[in-house]
Amino acid sequence: MVVDGGVGLSFNPVMALLTQASLPLAGGAAAVLEFGNQTLTADDRTLEQVAERVRAAGRDGAAIDALVALGKKGRGDRTAEFYRAIGAASYQAIDVNDTYGSIVMDLNLDLVRHYDFRQIYDYVTNNGTGEHVFDQGAIFRNMHALTRVGGLMVHVMPFVNYINHGFYSFHPNLYHATAVANGYALLAIGVATRDGDGVLSHACEEADAVPNFLRRGARVPLGLIVSDVKLPSRRMSRRWADVVLAWRPNASAGSRMGLQMHKLLLRGRKLLSFAVMRKTADAEFRIPIQHRYVDDVAADLVR
Repeated sequence: MVVDGGVGLSFNPVMALLTQASLPLAGGAAAVLEFGNQTLTADDRTLEQVAERVRAAGRDGAAIDALVALGKKGRGDRTAEFYRAIGAASYQAIDVNDTYGSIVMDLNLDLVRHYDFRQIYDYVTNNGTGEHVFDQGAIFRNMHALTRVGGLMVHVMPFVNYINHGFYSFHPNLYHATAVANGYALLAIGVATRDGDGVLSHACEEADAVPNFLRRGARVPLGLIVSDVKLPSRRMSRRWADVVLAWRPNASAGSRMGLQMHKLLLRGRKLLSFAVMRKTADAEFRIPIQHRYVDDVAADLVR
């Protein structure tokens, strides 16, 4: 995808850390599909951290070391190599151009019906792509259709202060509602800066959850992530925000999440939302309804 005069979407530090942590949960020798061709922009520090984690998991980190040696400008077109270095068996991307070998298709369309594209994958990502696509329903339906039962769907999307970056920004409650509507196992959900500072949670068995992949940050209750967030009304330092969190353990989920987001915004100024969901059944995609309104649905036909 061509954005702001450049080619490719950003496979940034938080995406690199998240994929290394979550790809093993898709099973061995995973087939990977990404929506949007991806330019590898993860910095040396991030890749070195990934290499350490790969070695700790018993794999050879030499391929990651080789990407570090190429330098930032030399590895932009090597996202497929990154995936293979962390354990993927195959890699493919779909976009409106063929940069980096992408398959040329319009993600606004039903890829099965319009292109007869029926390949199934173990690990399907929407990393900084969906916000540039008008038809959001098509993004989620296509991910659902192209992911095998048991496979993973990964979203890393703009949330706060990505002004005019794309058509849309994405709130965490969207992923939670989508998971509930379709019976997905929610393996990770959270908010982070592009550099990997953030908070995360999950709504699945602990053994199946994505481990804490963040550079800085911790798990928080799911209720905080999907709460009606209330940002603090006045500016305060990260240290003072920690003091307030400690002093107010019984504050509302929205207030506590607001303080967590305030701390992150002081670090990064922009925030991404992310989610990892496991497809659990061979069924048609179901459109979610925002949970604050779910009890207001009156007609059985609408339900």
